[in-house]
Amino acid sequence: MPALTDTLKDEDVWLRIQACYALSAIGAPAKQSVNELLRLAVKDDKNDPREMTQRYLAFGLFYKGGALRMVGLISRSLEGIDSELLHAAVRKLLGNPDGRARSAVGSVYDHLTFEEVEPLLPYVVRAIKEPAPSGVMFASGIRLQGLKLLAKHRVAEGMPLCLDVMDIDRWGKRYRISECLKILQSYGGAAKPLVPRLRELEKQLQNHPEARGLQPQIDLVRETIAAIEADDNPPALRQPPKKGQLPVKNV
Repeated sequence: MPALTDTLKDEDVWLRIQACYALSAIGAPAKQSVNELLRLAVKDDKNDPREMTQRYLAFGLFYKGGALRMVGLISRSLEGIDSELLHAAVRKLLGNPDGRARSAVGSVYDHLTFEEVEPLLPYVVRAIKEPAPSGVMFASGIRLQGLKLLAKHRVAEGMPLCLDVMDIDRWGKRYRISECLKILQSYGGAAKPLVPRLRELEKQLQNHPEARGLQPQIDLVRETIAAIEADDNPPALRQPPKKGQLPVKNV
């Protein structure tokens, strides 16, 4: 493990990536190298302009398990992890060009309290608003995870974003529309100001070229409107995070 950790500083991009994967494959004993992996995640490299190192670091650190046949070193627990290093890496990786890499970072959301996640909210919101330019098949993952996080903590900005993210003419719209509507329903009566937009969405889906295949989503729009209008005891909301520059500093 010390030899692999030292290799993370090598100038060869692919060698660094392989060292990251090797540490991830070792599992729990390699957690002693997590701080170096997090430091590497925020470093810029002129030889790696598309941030491929960061992409694989996202998997090696945060991937929950599945098709890649690996489990990230801190995907299931953040115990003992330096919070400053973690936050810096999350800020950086949420802007990675690859949708699958961004989505892997979403495992962090499961382990943070609102107080811990609050400083990250501007970056969470940006990752929702701005889809990754590559890895389109997976690009919706971190956007939906972000919406669920905002809804969990009743952040007001999440409500209109549920509608903005649907992208009813893009690939994967059926799943995306359904998930966004379910998330919006969790706000209950607090979402009443959005009912006019939901009614407009219903019309758009009815007139959509794929309207027949979208009937379950049309029905869910109606169900969502009914649920929101029937809630006379809406939850209190938190205001959206402050806007401004989103610097990512090396640590």
